Amino acid sequence: MKALLVSPSYPDTFWSFRYALRFVRSKAAFPPLGLLTVAAMLPGTWAKKVVDLNVEPLQDDHLAWADLVFISAMVVQRASVEDVVARARAQGCKVVGGGPLFTHLHRELDGVDHVIAGEAEDLLPEFLADLDAGRARPLYEAQVHPSLARTPPPSWELIDLDNYRSMSVQFSRGCPFDCDFCDVVSLFGRKPRLKTPAQVLAELDHLHRLGWRGTVMLVDDNFIGHQARTKELLAAMVDWQKARRVPFSFLTQASVNLADDPEMLLLMATANFTEVFLGIETPSLSSLKECNKRQNQGRDLLEAVRTIQSYGLEVMGGFIVGFDADPPSIFRDQVRFIRQAAIPTAMVGLLSLMPGTRLYERMRGQNRLLGLPSGDNAMDARALNFQPKMGAGALLEGYRYVLSRLYEPKAYYRRALVYLQRSGGALKRRAAAPHRVLSRKDLAAAIRVIWRLGFLERHRLNFWAFLARVGLIRPGKITMAVGFAATGYHLRMVTRRFLTDLGKALDTEDPRTGVPHTTLSAK
Repeated sequence: MKALLVSPSYPDTFWSFRYALRFVRSKAAFPPLGLLTVAAMLPGTWAKKVVDLNVEPLQDDHLAWADLVFISAMVVQRASVEDVVARARAQGCKVVGGGPLFTHLHRELDGVDHVIAGEAEDLLPEFLADLDAGRARPLYEAQVHPSLARTPPPSWELIDLDNYRSMSVQFSRGCPFDCDFCDVVSLFGRKPRLKTPAQVLAELDHLHRLGWRGTVMLVDDNFIGHQARTKELLAAMVDWQKARRVPFSFLTQASVNLADDPEMLLLMATANFTEVFLGIETPSLSSLKECNKRQNQGRDLLEAVRTIQSYGLEVMGGFIVGFDADPPSIFRDQVRFIRQAAIPTAMVGLLSLMPGTRLYERMRGQNRLLGLPSGDNAMDARALNFQPKMGAGALLEGYRYVLSRLYEPKAYYRRALVYLQRSGGALKRRAAAPHRVLSRKDLAAAIRVIWRLGFLERHRLNFWAFLARVGLIRPGKITMAVGFAATGYHLRMVTRRFLTDLGKALDTEDPRTGVPHTTLSAK
């Protein structure tokens, strides 16, 4: 058999980092980890090709070569999936779909011959056996969550690593928390399932042998879901890094209670973790209670962020507006919190209801659903797929207010400067974290950033003022400052485009109801 594994394209979003990737001459931020893992599960006698549409176009020759087309996708990739399926069908290829999109919405998708709805470790062998016997079913649905002990290392050799800014490795699936709006539990369960440290180190070894040097993301939805086991892995990662002169820096996602564990924070810093994404969501306690975000309740969220930052970990924050319990001041409260927390990369999105979540079912019971989600709650007003209590007009106006203030150059550079001043304070009293020597590629990227933002962009004075202040206050962090500038440029560009489109809609009528909008004062 000849298997063509296709990763559909992502729209331009906060997470695409398209404008920043130009500086480092990369084509995509992350590789299609799930698809590469599936490729490793397919029979070794099969011929396999991977086409990542975020890196290269799908050619007719690819489809003409293939016997089976495997597609793994998230909801945000739906438009690209539909195009790929139509092209595959036109070429007479059988299509096998998997990933969150197909798990949640396979009944909404036409033209897919076989659906793997759930994790592949148990379902894929059953499908392959049925395929070999000529009795493959249209739908394979997971009944249990499989152990990760037999999950193979991804087939990295099927892609060109140079096309990507970061590599990806998975340690665990599942999250012990159960936020009403999050579909992680419906996909992966509440009990974290983990690979062994030996499995993770073997994957890092594989990347190292292939010549990868740079950033690796631990893609777990909550890296610290099982704290004791995570510390075992981190201790092994510290030794692994030291033995190889720190070839990698790491980033991941975690819950806010990371701030309560100084041992974990020190291990992460010593292993050269440099960034962590936190689901902060909202500074409104009533909204946190509404969505069952209990791990964020009863704590000083500002202090938690500052504690994590003090270990040299940049906090990237996820925020949401649109809860029923949001007070009228929520938009200003969000801007104020992000400024005080000094979170440069703050991903603020509209509340979007995902199938499989309690919030989705609750809104359906209240007859407030407006349709399926777009999958991009930050750069697509169609993500607003329910009737918000405050009204769609007020919510979108408030959202415009938030975005227009967060990525204005002065505000963004101010947050980055405060973070750089604050970063790493706790490590001065402890063992210092290692740092990787900059590569020629990194230096070339820095030159491109300085040329573009320092000489060609209209906000160049803000850029130079930012670098000057960092040079005076934290001269050892100039390289980090240039990286922040590149990220800020991307966030500014995608936000500007979205705000232009949103403004046109708001100046006419509500895109859902047709009711003219009222204007929210920005004072």
